[in-house]
Amino acid sequence: AAAQTGAPAASSESELKSLGQERYQVGRIVVDRRARSFSVPGLVHVVGKPLEYLATTKGGMKAYESMLELDVTASEFNLACILLGLERDAKQVPLGQFRQVPRLVGPRVNLSIVWMDKGKRRMVPAAEGLLNPEADSKPDTVEWVYIGSPASDFHGRFAADQTGTLIGFVHDANSIIEAAVPIGLGAYGSVRGHAMLPPVGTPIELIVDVANAAR
Repeated sequence: AAAQTGAPAASSESELKSLGQERYQVGRIVVDRRARSFSVPGLVHVVGKPLEYLATTKGGMKAYESMLELDVTASEFNLACILLGLERDAKQVPLGQFRQVPRLVGPRVNLSIVWMDKGKRRMVPAAEGLLNPEADSKPDTVEWVYIGSPASDFHGRFAADQTGTLIGFVHDANSIIEAAVPIGLGAYGSVRGHAMLPPVGTPIELIVDVANAAR
């Protein structure tokens, strides 16, 4: 994991550029280490259809069930998480038990979606934008945790790069961030995105920040 002073080296696939004052750019991600947050550009990809992922990469294997499509690679997204000091929890359940456990463990993060609405900047918690009224969870109960795509331990390369899965909520071990408690698992189609979201294709920004970080 990244130390709190000094930036980790970029992977061969991800160029890391210093912007000064502990700010970095990884692909199109802008990381602010002092604020312990980063922002990622993307767009609204699927609304009104069954969802199992909050965000995937462009052309990801699960993009058809992802509310957002982000303009990054999974390696870039994970490097941004490492820059914030996030690392896998050593007490995480074994890979094969991800779908069986009621709660995943890991450092908590906050997720927000930002878009322009009639010339004004609008920001909502990601869970609020994800959950339609019929979903079996309430937005204020959703907790997001960093898991770091542990399925990669069993692949020759970073698994999330192969699948494109960035943020999920059905306990997919290929994801980098997951909902601590699964949402809609066993009730496929119950999560479809909230009507508050702008139309499909609208540019958005996803903001990730470390929960309980000092401001």
